[in-house]
Amino acid sequence: MASEDPSSDDVGIADWLGASSSDPQAVAQRYDSWATAYDEDLQAWDYRAPSTVVATLMSLRPDADPVLDVGCGTGMVARTLRAHGFAGRIRGLDISPASLALARTTGEYESLVAADLQQRLPVDDDSVDAALCVGVMTYLPEVEAIWRELARVVRPDGIVVVTQRDDLWRDRECRAVVDRLAAEGLWTPVEIAGPAAYLPDGYGGGDAVSCYYLSARVLS
Repeated sequence: MASEDPSSDDVGIADWLGASSSDPQAVAQRYDSWATAYDEDLQAWDYRAPSTVVATLMSLRPDADPVLDVGCGTGMVARTLRAHGFAGRIRGLDISPASLALARTTGEYESLVAADLQQRLPVDDDSVDAALCVGVMTYLPEVEAIWRELARVVRPDGIVVVTQRDDLWRDRECRAVVDRLAAEGLWTPVEIAGPAAYLPDGYGGGDAVSCYYLSARVLS
């Protein structure tokens, strides 16, 4: 029988990812243990979200500088930004020290900071031109809290782009949050695309995983 500890290696990575843990310590431990294999695994799984999110940013604000990579992991989004010709500064936040260490080896980040994304972000108000949050919302059950944080740190006319797994988009009533923040004048949605391909072959095999892609322009 598998351990009930969601960070235990006895729990397969596919099962653990599907379970959507929101325990910060468990998330940090799991990603620490997965960090060295993460890039290879995601490439094998045909992970499409970074390319889609970066293409969205480049179509809306190719001159964004700096960009905040929220939940940067090993640096996949930063490498994708560079591959798309992005020349600005990139700053990263992540909860996993091992992932941050690997991100640092890419040389693509101006700064990398350890952060629990369920708390206030260690980022000044109106200090970045864009915030990207790719493959992270699964672990953040308080959707409104983190989206308010992204709107706080992004300058007016800046861009927020996030992904959310399609089942969690429904279960966590994400569309209602989008509309609520728009009604308050924090942002205006640019596009809500999906459900679209995220992991076509699932977590290393099995049913495909789809997600929604949200882009919004910050107003205040």
